[in-house]
Amino acid sequence: MINKAGVKKFAACNESHHKTTRAANNELYESIKEHLEEAFTQKFGNCHLEITAGGVFSNTLKSVVRHHIMFSFLGKRTSPDLTGFIHTQSSDTVVPLTPSIVKEFITVQVKRGKITLQDIYQAKMYGDLFPAKYALLLSSEPIPENIVRLDQRIFLTYRSMRGWYLYIGEWHSRSNAIGEIWLWLPHSPFQD
Repeated sequence: MINKAGVKKFAACNESHHKTTRAANNELYESIKEHLEEAFTQKFGNCHLEITAGGVFSNTLKSVVRHHIMFSFLGKRTSPDLTGFIHTQSSDTVVPLTPSIVKEFITVQVKRGKITLQDIYQAKMYGDLFPAKYALLLSSEPIPENIVRLDQRIFLTYRSMRGWYLYIGEWHSRSNAIGEIWLWLPHSPFQD
């Protein structure tokens, strides 16, 4: 016989765990978003970046995407963690955003653990779908040596779309806050 009280208690604990995990992820995403916005703005000028891990894209982002059909493929479980763009419009301008103001798109996947081959292809997929010149995959752990060696052999980080790359970065966290992203494969997207 099923103990209904036990099932309810399990469901409540499970829901509480998911809420805690979501809150920790949102805190991490916010910290990474701030760090990357600052880096992209410093390097390229105006940058808009938003948390899209839950499958929710702002009207601002939707207004600059040329092919809205892409959003029918993205949802709560299948969206980049962060999405945005580098644009030509100054921050004090009150003109509607259109695709013509976008210089480059940005997609970011964040992994708390070791990067896998599946993570790499997922991040490349999001980069190709948007088409993001800056597709980033960030991990809290060092880039695995076998990933580095595979990239040396078959150019794993190379994306055939326009000759762009997937930039894999290692970040260091201090109580869910992003530290410096100090190791990049194949190279930093912020270097000249």
